Amino acid sequence: MRKKDKVYSIIVVSGATTSSREFAVSGRFLRSAAVAVLTLLTISGLAIFDYLNTVSDHHKLNQLKADVVEKDRLIADLGKKVETLDRSVQRMEIYTDRILVAAGLKSPLALREVGSGGPVEFRTDPILPATDPISVAGSTDILGKANQLNTKSRELENTLKYVRSVIDKQKMRLASTPSIWPTRGYLTDVFGRRRHPITGKQDFHYGLDIATQLGNRVIAPANGLVLCAEKRSYYGNLIIVDHGYGFTTRYGHLASFNVREGQRVKRGDIIGYVGNTGMSSAPHLHYEIRVFGKPRNPLNYMID
Repeated sequence: MRKKDKVYSIIVVSGATTSSREFAVSGRFLRSAAVAVLTLLTISGLAIFDYLNTVSDHHKLNQLKADVVEKDRLIADLGKKVETLDRSVQRMEIYTDRILVAAGLKSPLALREVGSGGPVEFRTDPILPATDPISVAGSTDILGKANQLNTKSRELENTLKYVRSVIDKQKMRLASTPSIWPTRGYLTDVFGRRRHPITGKQDFHYGLDIATQLGNRVIAPANGLVLCAEKRSYYGNLIIVDHGYGFTTRYGHLASFNVREGQRVKRGDIIGYVGNTGMSSAPHLHYEIRVFGKPRNPLNYMID
């Protein structure tokens, strides 16, 4: 036997007229209405959720587009900076070549790429050699160019370090080259064959005779180490200085010494005083330069 559906009465009372109305509603209707309401709420909830997801995705998309635009701008700026750095490295390469030529480490022909229009040393805005332009279309190209610039910069750094070491050695050699007059006076005898002023015989004079006032200062023409400061028969009071790089100098006929054996001296230091000792006819300084033991004409080394 089929179960009879329940019927529910709903009474609506109005407070104003004290009247009431009664409605009869079946249980089936209430269940159907509840299902309909739940379904409507579910659909509304899904719609709202989908709307919120759509809004969120749209916001994320706009943010992503803004990020892409910003990254493109940064890549473009980076590309321009790489271009500027590339031009700077090219100028550094040219200036490095000039330094190498000036230091005698490279042929002057290497500077032909700089262009014409005057001596290279007076060019302040060199013409750069033609190079392929840098593309700023992608970060990959910029990264590759940046790696190339990094390699070039390391090469330039190593080259300049080498140049500096060479120049330092040249400075040491120049400081050790006897290039100034040891005293001021008049040349009475030069390097070469002559008639000896005392014996009257022809002989070879291995240095310069500089006539000056008795007691005048004698200075070191270059940095060096005093090998001896002693009296000898021909030279009289003699000082020998070893300057390194094969250079030695001799100072004869001195009145007295201002240095001792083993002492280090610098260019311009007073080492003794002009005298008239040994085989000498008047106050003067006998000055010799020897290179690896062989006498050389001192006038070939003097620049002051």
